[in-house]
Amino acid sequence: MTLSAVTDRLLDTLAAYPGTEDAASLTLPPEAYTDPGLYEIEKETIFKHEWLLIGRANDIPDPGDWFTFQVLDEPLLIVRGTDGEIRALSNICRHRYMPIALDEKGSAKRFVCAYHGWVYGTDGRLVAAPLMEGSLAFEKESCKLPEHRLEVWQGFIFVNLDDNTPPLAPQLHEADAMLENYRTDELITGFAYDTIWEGNWKLATENGMEFYHHMGLHAATLEADLPARQARMDEAPASGRFTHSRCFYSEAARNQSEGFGNAARPGCSFAEHERNSAYAIGLFPNISLAMSTATNNWLSFIPIGPERTRVIGGFVVAPEMAADTKVMEGSNELVYAVNEEDGQATWRLQQVMRSAKAAPGPLNVREGTCAQFYKYLGRTLAADRAPGLQAAE
Repeated sequence: MTLSAVTDRLLDTLAAYPGTEDAASLTLPPEAYTDPGLYEIEKETIFKHEWLLIGRANDIPDPGDWFTFQVLDEPLLIVRGTDGEIRALSNICRHRYMPIALDEKGSAKRFVCAYHGWVYGTDGRLVAAPLMEGSLAFEKESCKLPEHRLEVWQGFIFVNLDDNTPPLAPQLHEADAMLENYRTDELITGFAYDTIWEGNWKLATENGMEFYHHMGLHAATLEADLPARQARMDEAPASGRFTHSRCFYSEAARNQSEGFGNAARPGCSFAEHERNSAYAIGLFPNISLAMSTATNNWLSFIPIGPERTRVIGGFVVAPEMAADTKVMEGSNELVYAVNEEDGQATWRLQQVMRSAKAAPGPLNVREGTCAQFYKYLGRTLAADRAPGLQAAE
């Protein structure tokens, strides 16, 4: 692959991040959010090989429940089989390419291709193919929809387009320990979020990793309860698979009888710092998990171009909280408003990235999560240029 001068320079810049202290890091160059060459490398190196979050297992609870999803050029059919297993099937008929499931979601024991009526089971096996007698190339017994890698972690559905990538769960053992008391797999969806943000996926990802922007972007929604000045970095995990931080509630928020940090979780035990703070985990490459003891606002940023991102996610809550209609109505409205504020930041940031005067700036110490994200990008996209990385590996 022949690199442009801009792409080549960006890779050199990324290669320097793993060896730079978090507190000394600058933001990415503006070209990192616009350059088509870097985007192509990100697609080939990251999104065709990493585990990507696309949904929640309890949103397809019954056999036959399904939803469709697109990752890069791959159309997926995510279905809970009649055997209870969740699979990521290729949503392309084995006859003449028609997508099998045409809607966004549904429930069915069998899938019938709208083109020629071929029928598939929830495990992807061909059940029937009308009028195929006489075809010398047709073998019903061996005809099956291809399957992509899928894992469920903490109640979240992840897929991977690479058949040879290591399993996900062992990579996230440190995050499992951090989330043990939150029992994330028990949470149920308060509302789902699925939209397009007109900006680069990295802008959206960075925004979901830090609390410093509360004092500006979320001044009317979050700052009073979760003031930016009370954000604290947590030690970076040795694995380098995620970054995390906390923002402690204001005194007024702690004294409220109801709120994100005060919802009851029968059977759950939380440490004092867990009860008194919101916790954010940024799973690399593109996932934000922002949580309290009873809630989790998850977002996954799927690129659909250098300057467009599909944002999927949901506000998931403890079953006891979900049962309170009044609390849920207010909470859903607040989280939706916060997500929309983040979306506005993304497209406004993207608008200025081609300015000749735009230049990297210093990160706040509360934005060390972004510095660690840049380190991940450097290790992943420019390992051959990063001093010491090849020897370390």
